[in-house]
Amino acid sequence: MCVSQPVQGKFKIKGDKTDAMKDLMKFSDGSDQRLQAERNVTYVSRMQCLQAAIDQQISDMANGAADRKLGLVAFNNEVTVVGDGAQDPQIVTGDKLEDYDYLMNNGAEQGKLRMKNKIGETAKNLTEKLMGLEETGPTALGPAVATAVAMAAEGASGSQVVICTDGLANVGLGAFDEAKEPEQIAQVEAFYEKIGEFAKEKGLTVNIVSIIGDECNLDSLSKLAEMTGGNVERVDPVSLTKNFANILSQPIIASNVVAKIKLHKGLQFRHENPEWLSEDKTLLCRDIGNVTMDTEITFEYTLKPIAELAKMEDIDLEKLKNLPFQTQITYKALDGSKCIRVITDEKAVSNNRAEVERVANYEMLG
Repeated sequence: MCVSQPVQGKFKIKGDKTDAMKDLMKFSDGSDQRLQAERNVTYVSRMQCLQAAIDQQISDMANGAADRKLGLVAFNNEVTVVGDGAQDPQIVTGDKLEDYDYLMNNGAEQGKLRMKNKIGETAKNLTEKLMGLEETGPTALGPAVATAVAMAAEGASGSQVVICTDGLANVGLGAFDEAKEPEQIAQVEAFYEKIGEFAKEKGLTVNIVSIIGDECNLDSLSKLAEMTGGNVERVDPVSLTKNFANILSQPIIASNVVAKIKLHKGLQFRHENPEWLSEDKTLLCRDIGNVTMDTEITFEYTLKPIAELAKMEDIDLEKLKNLPFQTQITYKALDGSKCIRVITDEKAVSNNRAEVERVANYEMLG
């Protein structure tokens, strides 16, 4: 997070420590230690970009959604639990970073203790603690993720966790740097899958923001997002503010969503995981998890083999004019109630290829 990059123009950045070091940036005669091309350039660190992005979200929420709760968890060689900023942070370090049960239990406890206040009440305190964070080398990503997810689980269903990192997890549970053998890699991946299962069950969405240009194992981390309906983005640090805003602009509308799609017995699904299908391939069950207004799923189907159709005495393909479809959606609403929605429809059948191609939805097919 200490890596800096040049941005054209002179800017005064919140939290910038340049003024405190300005005397160190001069030659003995008092002249600046800058090249000619750098006179209209501001160097911005990744930490500054991250702080600016989070600070903007704190400000926006405090002014536009003051009833929300926002908490902060930072990590380097240890995990710093800031919460809503109303109290002094808790530091998690040492062997505790290797203890899954401790991290989850402690995270739940900290969610109750340090997430009591609404952002409208603690924005100033949270900003001060945010700007006081400093970058160091190691990355206790796994313990921080476990802590943050356990904390968020104490809130309302539909809560979100945004994980932002520019490095490879190398401290505590979920560390990738020492995982060389297949068995070790599988153990690390199992840790993140376990966190993902917990988050999905609690109705949480986990989003991953990775800084471009550094090693970060997105294959394993992305499973967290995939399992919970979150986003995975690799971004330029200067664009972090925009990315945070985009992620948080999509509220969760339902959790624990499962969709079952039923086809006519003369059809079957294709290109689907066999574990999701019934024996006759006419029923597809998709465990979706959390959904937003933009969530959509697609599936492909085709006729069953002619040999199978010939055995179905009650089906005459020449006489079929419509095919029925049904989707059964079970989900948990944000108030905790369990709901089911059933959608049934019929689609016309045609043997005229030209007619079908004329009315096809090519955007959907694409």
